[in-house]
Amino acid sequence: MSPGWKLLVVLTLIAALALRVRAFSLYDIAYSDELLQYLEQANRFVTGHGVVPWEWRVGLRNALIPQVLALPVWLGHALGPGTMLPVAIARAAFLALNLLVLPAAYRLGALHSRAAALVALFAASVWWESVLFSELMLAESLGAALMLPGAALLLDRRTSRRALVLSGLLLGLAVLVRMQYAVFAGVLALAALRVDRGRWVPVMLGGLAALLVGAASDLAAGLPPFGWVVVGISKNIGEGIAARFGTSPPLAYLGMLQQHLWPVFAPALVGAVLAGRRYRPLMLATLANLIVHSLIGHKEYRFVWLTTLTIVILSAIALVRLADWLTNRRGQEPGSLRSAAILCGAIALLSAFSATMTGGASAWRGGGAIPRLAGLAAQDPKVCGIAIAYEFKSHVVPALLPRRVPLMLAPEGVLSGNRPLSPGLAAAADALVLNADTPVPQQYERRACLPLAGDSPCLFVRPGTCTQDTRDSYQQAIARNGM
Repeated sequence: MSPGWKLLVVLTLIAALALRVRAFSLYDIAYSDELLQYLEQANRFVTGHGVVPWEWRVGLRNALIPQVLALPVWLGHALGPGTMLPVAIARAAFLALNLLVLPAAYRLGALHSRAAALVALFAASVWWESVLFSELMLAESLGAALMLPGAALLLDRRTSRRALVLSGLLLGLAVLVRMQYAVFAGVLALAALRVDRGRWVPVMLGGLAALLVGAASDLAAGLPPFGWVVVGISKNIGEGIAARFGTSPPLAYLGMLQQHLWPVFAPALVGAVLAGRRYRPLMLATLANLIVHSLIGHKEYRFVWLTTLTIVILSAIALVRLADWLTNRRGQEPGSLRSAAILCGAIALLSAFSATMTGGASAWRGGGAIPRLAGLAAQDPKVCGIAIAYEFKSHVVPALLPRRVPLMLAPEGVLSGNRPLSPGLAAAADALVLNADTPVPQQYERRACLPLAGDSPCLFVRPGTCTQDTRDSYQQAIARNGM
């Protein structure tokens, strides 16, 4: 590789890291699962205390992601007790794992050409939503980061048997992280391997190794191996419990993709389809993933993030193919460094334009004001109990507090003023995180307020001690509401 190509690759990686460092946040989230299902459970594994949501009470979740996060959380507690270091290290570690997308994009592009490798890497590095999802502690983000490197190895006919074992391991781990990705992995393997027994065997060995990892993870957490799969099928398909969180029509994901990839969704989808014959197994898996999720009533955009990311990468490769075709028509050598640099510049402009048109990351991620105020209360050694509005529960868990303080939820209606703060809760919590206009007892004084779109959260603190009333504890409150 010439110095010019190396320089562009290095600059792309620097841009990828710079964008992610700039977007890094201890507090902002896009989905409540980031905190309650993963960070809080990792902290519970380390400290022995924490909130247990209904999914964990019925055995719907496996413990793999919290176990991965447990080491950085433990390290943070060891190095900086009473600080936010456990959260910082856990988020940084998860971000580092999500960076596996970058070499995957490069390797996928390299199946076509050096220029395609660079442009695909650039798209995965700077596309605004790729940056956003790399920051999110979600099964969908990590699942995509594991699936695509496995796909890149699987699609390369030159891959060694050892690398095929690694491919099977990565695909298997991706499915362990996000069970619904089994369809993607299955279609990809079937379309790529077909009846090639010589390649199937090492891939299946890698998949078996992933299953052993999953079984060991479950046993370490005190769970029956893969019992969460049975519970998941029973709850989601048999009882339809996911439907209580809302349902959408089958074509809803097309609207979501149009919204998130506006205004490039249609050309990006066409480009992904035309990326080339060697990528057909990956595109078939992408479409299968979209179709299967479309048949499920409860829909969230993150569920098809793997589809979105694959479309972004394949459409970048298609841009290179188009540029090569135009260059050949002019009788010039395709795949030049100049051409690749121009395409990278075009992708950067499209990403900026798309972020502007859709609202970008700030439209989908936020809420950090609420845990900041709760953390401010916990930093006061005199504070002995913190109550936040039930409507704010998605943004605060005990793991986000720098020290262990009883955390309670004020019932729905208190925030809006339709319901008074009960005397029992007022006695148990000397710090409240509510809106600026929420009526509070006279003994509370407003200590701080922070801006938040749609709300005006403030911290109220009163003097005195706290009772040990647990009726409105975070755990009791969510359990009463079936959460």
